[in-house]
Amino acid sequence: SLGYASQEAGGKDLDKVPVRSNLNETAFFYPNLKTDKDGNVSFEFTSPEALTKWKLMFLAHDKNANAATLEQTIVTQKDFSVTPNYPRFLREGDEINMQVKLNNLVEKALNGSVQLQILNADTNEDISSKFGLNNLIQNFDINATSSKSVSWTFKVPNNVSGIIIKTVAKAGQYSDGEQKAVPVLPNRMLVTDALPIFVKEGQTKTFVLDQLKSN
Repeated sequence: SLGYASQEAGGKDLDKVPVRSNLNETAFFYPNLKTDKDGNVSFEFTSPEALTKWKLMFLAHDKNANAATLEQTIVTQKDFSVTPNYPRFLREGDEINMQVKLNNLVEKALNGSVQLQILNADTNEDISSKFGLNNLIQNFDINATSSKSVSWTFKVPNNVSGIIIKTVAKAGQYSDGEQKAVPVLPNRMLVTDALPIFVKEGQTKTFVLDQLKSN
């Protein structure tokens, strides 16, 4: 079940939730390999903050040009997490139904609150009200080891070039947050007109691009 809560009721707790923002699709690192007495190799690296499945690819060789490859997968996850369905970009005047999936991997039901905010990408100022977002916070109940979707509807105003969509949620001792920058394109169309031009040597002609002239 879902419900709405005032911003004052749960806003203070949600403001303290750490937000994942490094959502790169590739983890770049310099390997620092360590071997034990049996020849087993171990290493550590820091992954981006995206909660997903990663493919690791290994290539090994020795001084005699013997080589071997190996592929493994690892999963980064949290017991409770948010998965926003971001648009690739927005245009001025767009009306959006923003979906956020709540994932519960705990063996018990959870209840809490989730908040969606829209920030100015340059200043980090909260501009949710400009998008018609008045009910920022929603309450939720989610069953054990299950997921649930919540949504917000907003309209993109004019004169906004870039935004950050920020989602945070808290359910008891569990919390998660994620934010991502989304470009906002102007609601204008680039008009291209092509016209063949043939001019002989020493000749002068006038050509009119009718589409550009009429617009």
